[in-house]
Amino acid sequence: MHLFNVVWEGLLTGIALSLMLGTVFFALLRNSLQYGHQSGLYIATGVIVCDVIFISLALLSEGFAIFLKTYQTSISIVGGIALVAMGILLVMKAAPKKTEGQLMGNGKKSAWLFFMNGFLLNLLNPVNFFSWLAISTMLTIRFNYTINDKAYFFLASLCSIFLVEILVAFGASKVKQWITPFVLKRINQISGLIFIGIGIKLTLVFIWP
Repeated sequence: MHLFNVVWEGLLTGIALSLMLGTVFFALLRNSLQYGHQSGLYIATGVIVCDVIFISLALLSEGFAIFLKTYQTSISIVGGIALVAMGILLVMKAAPKKTEGQLMGNGKKSAWLFFMNGFLLNLLNPVNFFSWLAISTMLTIRFNYTINDKAYFFLASLCSIFLVEILVAFGASKVKQWITPFVLKRINQISGLIFIGIGIKLTLVFIWP
């Protein structure tokens, strides 16, 4: 029964984290509309790989957590500036090209491009790491979870995150036929503004708390 509760709570946590309307969610939506659900699969894989690294560091490396906490301001500012730059670029190039949707035919290069997109978007936001660190700490202090309990919890969380992101990508690709270039342009612009907003928040929250 205890194991069932651990897995169930992990699944619910993953669903809650994956449905937060951040940069990854809009990147999934935008790329799936433009390039099909395969792009979403690669982006989601990049996100999960980054999360695995974050969780591993949260569980095993107290020194790294202290390092991040020490340089949290600098890391957040750099990540915030990078997200703002990506957002501005996305807004400026919001109009879809005539060749949009053909990128997946280029083979491995395209797959790695989308994979790194998901990985870097997750990596550039240090809040993601601190979320996993806070969850890990809470599981230990409040629920007395052992390392095995945490392993099952985080595995369930990652599975639900991956599943939800794949469903978002698949759903977006299915409605692609009803999305006009004008609508796609607006989605790109909104995504860019979301990137800019999160980047500004990351940058300013530590300068003017």
